Amino acid sequence: MRIRCTLAFIAILFSHFLAGTGLAQTDQLSVRVNYLFGEHITFIGTVPVGAPVQEARLFFRVLGDAHTYSTEASLDDNGNITYRQDVSQIPLRAFSRLEYWLEVGLTGGETMSSPIQTFFYEDNRFTWRTRQDANFRVHWYEGDTAFAQSLLDVAEMGLESAQNLLPLQIEGMVDIYAYPNAQEMRATLQVAGQNWVGAHADPDLGVMAVSLPSGPEQRLEMERQIPHELMHILLYQHLKSGYNNLPVWLNEGLASVVELYPNPDYLFLLENASQKDSLLPFSSLCQAFPRDASGAFLAYAQATSFTRYLHQQYGSQQLEALVQNYSQGMDCERGIQVTLNSSLTQLERRWRLGAFGENALGAALLKLLPWLVILAAAILIPLALSFSNLRKRMA
Repeated sequence: MRIRCTLAFIAILFSHFLAGTGLAQTDQLSVRVNYLFGEHITFIGTVPVGAPVQEARLFFRVLGDAHTYSTEASLDDNGNITYRQDVSQIPLRAFSRLEYWLEVGLTGGETMSSPIQTFFYEDNRFTWRTRQDANFRVHWYEGDTAFAQSLLDVAEMGLESAQNLLPLQIEGMVDIYAYPNAQEMRATLQVAGQNWVGAHADPDLGVMAVSLPSGPEQRLEMERQIPHELMHILLYQHLKSGYNNLPVWLNEGLASVVELYPNPDYLFLLENASQKDSLLPFSSLCQAFPRDASGAFLAYAQATSFTRYLHQQYGSQQLEALVQNYSQGMDCERGIQVTLNSSLTQLERRWRLGAFGENALGAALLKLLPWLVILAAAILIPLALSFSNLRKRMA
């Protein structure tokens, strides 16, 4: 009995302390969420009946984000508070977690706050089914359980492929959302204008979305998309904030190298670009890839071939050292110079020579050939005329 009285006394003191700070948390003040993905989020709260409410404010933010949204909510006569947020007006990523709470200012100057709650902003336009193993959780809404098991199998093989390239460990459960077509996936991820995008990962969320239409190519697309996006997630888990320092050509190159089914069009694309002398300089692929489809495909093809070349020439240990140096803030040129003792331009030249048999001097002379012809004409024609005039005088 004495213990219970003591606990009750401590609870009273604690509540008075919170009130003294101007912010008391109470279970009587609550808020819940309803949402329609891609359209709106509605927050519905309640306050104690008869409470002298002067102002009600709703707060919400993406978990881990420094920016908190704050807005005044309307209160009806029954103590119900509502606020509807148009999600097109805020940068809200699919499959992120949001935390939210309600604060109510009373006429006496006190403030009550609801407990902080979270909800998962999943694409609820579809009824998802779920299957999982020790490392992966797959979500799908078209197809049978055999399809879902194939997703898990490919994900595990992709993990093994990535770990054969670099010393990477998976942290926590990775979620894979499988859409039956690219249009629905792109609508979810809001990547309008990039119709060539077939899959996407948010490494910090540990989530990937893939588009896998039914048909004979479905398994091959699994083996291409899932290991690629998984590599981005593993690199983020391995490097944390340093992940954003990786040159784009290396980040995408590593992801493409671990694909179980390499893109068969890359080789033809590279050979054609080499013959036309239209390969992109790697110095232009450090910060971003071209946004147009043809430029992006060529950039991916080059990044894949060049990264594979570096792995073959220097091995996994040096490739890991390169990744670490970049993650620590070395720029695109400096990182490769320090790690591999060659400039990016020198390594690019060796790659082109090994992959396509290109001779840098011959290619340069070929580019200069029209100008060399003009120069030769400018020199030889006056000489020929002078020689002709000299012969006439001697005759």
